[in-house]
Amino acid sequence: AVYTPSKRMRIMTSALSHTSSGSFLVDSSKVTSQSVIPVPVLEGPPALAQPDWGHLCDDDNSMEGMSMSQLKEYAKRMKGDLRNAKQQISARDGIIEASHATLVVQNLFVQKQSQALNAKENKKKTSRAKLSMEGRGRHLTGEEWMRKPTEAVHAREEEAADKKKRAEDREVAKATKARPAVEWEKMKEDHLKLVEDWTTECERQTAAGVKKKNLPKKPTQPLKPKAPVVTPVADNSDGAESSSEEE
Repeated sequence: AVYTPSKRMRIMTSALSHTSSGSFLVDSSKVTSQSVIPVPVLEGPPALAQPDWGHLCDDDNSMEGMSMSQLKEYAKRMKGDLRNAKQQISARDGIIEASHATLVVQNLFVQKQSQALNAKENKKKTSRAKLSMEGRGRHLTGEEWMRKPTEAVHAREEEAADKKKRAEDREVAKATKARPAVEWEKMKEDHLKLVEDWTTECERQTAAGVKKKNLPKKPTQPLKPKAPVVTPVADNSDGAESSSEEE
């Protein structure tokens, strides 16, 4: 079978699942602050014999005058240089493969961390009332204790009403900020229509012999309306801010 990247990934995943330090990366368990991955090992080129790169500059015509024994010796040196080059390439390929494996492991770890953060950030709030003892004893049939569930319901209703009001205030502020732009576009359209009518009238009067100084005055360009002053409205649900029109 062809050794494809997907097959290599499956083999690596299977190998990780059987290790004590990397199994959490491929199983369904959640990552915690105690979950760590091995520190990456930074490798440099190994101390291996180098090929004689000077042979690349050899003149091809220089071999024409060599004897049989000289050619055999030259070929022997070439074979040794090729062997050294193969060792260098194999060593570097191993370093590159190890570096890629380290990046894959780090990426898996980042994905697990992202899942944990996403679950924490999007944790749903419970609607159940939490009744606190406040560090003291309570009679379950006591009047103060019996009022707590009702107070919790009222608190949730007030929070929902406040959230709805903030949303309505944001919509009002949004509409208020957009209103001047809409009005300005309408004013420009009206002014353009007045200018067209003025141009037509001037052409008609000019053709009738009216002097230029007696022609109607060109319509004045309207002033752009100012945006209303708005004040920020705090959104306690997500910490964001919106705006509403200042009274």
